[in-house]
Amino acid sequence: MKLENYLQDGAHPQERAVLAFLHRYSDIESSWNDEHKRYDGQVDVGRWENCREQGYVVSIRSKNCKQLNIAFFEHRNSDSICAIVWEQSSINTLTIDNAEFGEVYKTKHDVSHEVGYGEAYEMSEWIGEQLTNFWNNNIK
Repeated sequence: MKLENYLQDGAHPQERAVLAFLHRYSDIESSWNDEHKRYDGQVDVGRWENCREQGYVVSIRSKNCKQLNIAFFEHRNSDSICAIVWEQSSINTLTIDNAEFGEVYKTKHDVSHEVGYGEAYEMSEWIGEQLTNFWNNNIK
C-alpha cells in the first residue's frame, strides 16, 4: 500500500498527527478510580467535517454530566491548526451541523486556539491541558 493512502480518513496530515499525539490523553490521569481500577475520564473522538476544514472532535464528559468538546482542523485560509472549544452534551459525535458554539466560532476566524503549520505536538499539548483542566474542575 502506498504511504499516501495509508490511514487516510479524509483529515489532513497535520490533524492526524495531533490525534496521534493526543493518545497520551486518552485517559485523564487524575481520573483514576481505585475502586474500579480504571480511568473515569475517558476521551471520545470522531471526525470533524466542515467542507475544506477536515479534522477531529474530541469530547470528555464529567461525572456531573457536563461535556467539553474540542474540534481541531487545518484552517481553510491558512496552514495553521485551529481549535474550537465549547460545552454541549450529546451521546453522539457533534458535527458542524448540530454544534451549539455559543460565543465562539461566529466567523471562520473566531477560533479558541491556533498554532502554526507543523505544530501538531503543541496543539496536542494544549488540547490535553484543556481536557485535563475540564475534568479537574468538574470532579464533583
